[in-house]
Amino acid sequence: MTSIRLPDGWNWDDIVGRLDERIDLSGSCRSSGALRRTRVIKTAEQLLRLVLAYVLSGLSFRGTAAWAEAGGHASFSDVALLKRVRRCGPWLRDIVQCLAAQSCPEACASEARRIVAVDATMICAPGDKLNYHLLHTVYDVTAQCFRSTELTDRHTAERLDVGEISQGEIRIADRAYARWRGLRAVVDAGADYVVRLSAKACLTLRTPAGETICRAAICRQAETAVQDIALVIHDGKGADAMPGRLIVLALPQEQAAAARRTMRKKASKWGYAPTQEALATAGCVMLVTSLPCEEWPPRRILDLYRRRWQVELAFKRLKSLIGLEQLRLHDSELIGVWIHAVLLVALLIDTKRPARTCAVPDSPHWEHRSGNPFHCGASTQ
Repeated sequence: MTSIRLPDGWNWDDIVGRLDERIDLSGSCRSSGALRRTRVIKTAEQLLRLVLAYVLSGLSFRGTAAWAEAGGHASFSDVALLKRVRRCGPWLRDIVQCLAAQSCPEACASEARRIVAVDATMICAPGDKLNYHLLHTVYDVTAQCFRSTELTDRHTAERLDVGEISQGEIRIADRAYARWRGLRAVVDAGADYVVRLSAKACLTLRTPAGETICRAAICRQAETAVQDIALVIHDGKGADAMPGRLIVLALPQEQAAAARRTMRKKASKWGYAPTQEALATAGCVMLVTSLPCEEWPPRRILDLYRRRWQVELAFKRLKSLIGLEQLRLHDSELIGVWIHAVLLVALLIDTKRPARTCAVPDSPHWEHRSGNPFHCGASTQ
């Protein structure tokens, strides 16, 4: 049974009060179509309480309806409650987006540029790992909180331009985001990127003179020193191009050997043998970036990319502490309601946190400290 404990001393009036300070619950509820008639459920607060009771208590729709009638909140059948909850997905999504935007400051006083990590996590219905959902997020590494979330089905690809791109920010992402469309969108918005490059990434990399870059050869050279190469990134058709940098760092021998064993194991599973070029790239970390080399030397960019792991820690907290993956549903619309209700609870818990400031990431005081699910690792004073 899912059970989420709010801060000590909180009651329903406290929750409603915190929400009313940040969003018009009644107006947003009616505009999204979640509340159409006020015959049984008369207010947006009443509807939200029923939704959270179903998601957080572990009760079925029949049990939640019985609880509502016993407590004098409303009197209806489990089918009537199901129909009302199913309509709440867009409403809860708007509330989460609004709260996430307000909880994230525009910048920290001690940080010149905002650093965000773009990533997605898979959420599966019970017993059905084929029809999973993807929660796309933009995680603010500077302020240590999520800036935006977007829930899609498994057919929507991960992309670097998810959410609103702020001018001057730096987006860091893993191998799945090394695509031309996302990189170009970030640059056009006046931002920069640091994205890991895979051996099979569909990016055409050439030198400024127009020569094709061999990734395997550069990885072999990286075994002696970190490689920092100026290049031009072309789209698939070759009609457009933009400047960039390729930074390659050789992994330690043990990690490189483990990465090559993993590559061979996957290749054996799918019935092919990896090439020597692919094995050479497996033992290195390849990054493409638009940051200038004068202000951002290779070592600083590699340190910057390591902070991407903070979004993985945030996902772990949401799933292990808040119950993001403890679904009891198969209906696509209800899954969206469930996920956004859990994210709403995480944001409500986050409003209880004390005031905090961010240390400069390059300073010796920058460190990870455990916190709540939406603020993991921020420095406090």
